[in-house]
Amino acid sequence: MNMNKQTIWLVTMLSLMVVLSAYYIVSGPVEPVGQMAKKAEELLNKNEVAVDIKAATKPASATAKADSKDATKQKESEYFVGYQLNREYLRQQLLEENYKMMMDPKATKNQLESASKKVEQLNKTEKQESVLEDLICKELKFTDAVVVTNEDHVDVIVKTAKLTPTQVVKVMDLVKQNSNIEGLQVTVSSHS
Repeated sequence: MNMNKQTIWLVTMLSLMVVLSAYYIVSGPVEPVGQMAKKAEELLNKNEVAVDIKAATKPASATAKADSKDATKQKESEYFVGYQLNREYLRQQLLEENYKMMMDPKATKNQLESASKKVEQLNKTEKQESVLEDLICKELKFTDAVVVTNEDHVDVIVKTAKLTPTQVVKVMDLVKQNSNIEGLQVTVSSHS
């Protein structure tokens, strides 16, 4: 039975790695948040449109405008999905390291307990981030949000064109209510 669980776990991890590898190959290199935000702003501000000479005499169709808006929304959505996938990938690596420690027959009792606590904490953190993202979107009416929890710090990125101080305070309050992190240890930023 134990061998069967290990096999299932191994196949699951390998499948996850294949999916993430394919995603990162297709999506290209990941850039830091600041550079990514600048590039997104540049792309949104350019508004370049390819024009067919034959169609230049005809009025622009509503479908072309809708397609352009859909492409912009998709790029904005990809930012948050990419951030969430990157977070999940890093967390899976940490979980895998701790699972290896737990399955190591040479591990001491203290190492096993430590690895078990870390796995439990990582799972708790993952659930907490998911709950916070849902709360931020539902209660504060943001279309998307990403929460990244470190040991003593929480980073929150919300999808909005302009982030008001009132919204920042509300996000910080939600984080404080749903975690044991103080408000000063919460960073809130926006991405449109």
